[in-house]
Amino acid sequence: MLNISHGLGDMSSAQSNITNQDGIVQNIYRNKIMSFDNNVKNIVLLIPNEGHKSPTLPQEQRIINQPYVPVNIIVGQNTKTAWINGDVGHKHSITVVDKNSQPLYSSGKFVFNNVTNPLILNDSGKHVYSESNVNKDDPKFIMKGTIVVQDDLSKTSQLPETVCFLMVSTKDLSKHLSALKGNGIDIIAKYTFKDLRGEQKGAGPQQTLLVLGSSNSKDKLVSVLQSITPTLPYS
Repeated sequence: MLNISHGLGDMSSAQSNITNQDGIVQNIYRNKIMSFDNNVKNIVLLIPNEGHKSPTLPQEQRIINQPYVPVNIIVGQNTKTAWINGDVGHKHSITVVDKNSQPLYSSGKFVFNNVTNPLILNDSGKHVYSESNVNKDDPKFIMKGTIVVQDDLSKTSQLPETVCFLMVSTKDLSKHLSALKGNGIDIIAKYTFKDLRGEQKGAGPQQTLLVLGSSNSKDKLVSVLQSITPTLPYS
């Protein structure tokens, strides 16, 4: 049983237990949040394609309604968090600050299909990660998310040691699921949604968000992701 918060803000709002695994990823899509327990040691967050686009611009260019997947996470102490750049043709940089706005981490620029060095947080509380100056059409737009570290998380879920996220065109879903399973990657949950841009050439009208896991090394899972990402239609 996985405990998932439905609130944003200070993340202290009421939580509900979701036993249906696909409910995990529905919650990520709708509420932009996921809570992990102490079983999970490595998390790789996704910068989705067009994640740098501002939602305030008149023509929707984003595929999914968030700049990171998931935007907000709740983790235990000593959990390693990294980011994979799935935003085609764009470099990104992650900066993390603590509750006093003091810098804790800077990834430096990393290109499409690359992964940052991991961030390890030991101090309880909310940490904000962000990137500014990502959209010349909306200079005020900031990609932003949060990592809340709690020291009282349980060990009650069935999640593996490493968890990551991938977004694929639904029309090609079977092919990608086969490749993932063939490489020993667990399909924890999946959720299909309508592409915010509408139907794009080669991509179809729908996308599927996947929560993936592995009990093997993080490097193995990341390597499989990096073999799939360049084959996606928007790549």
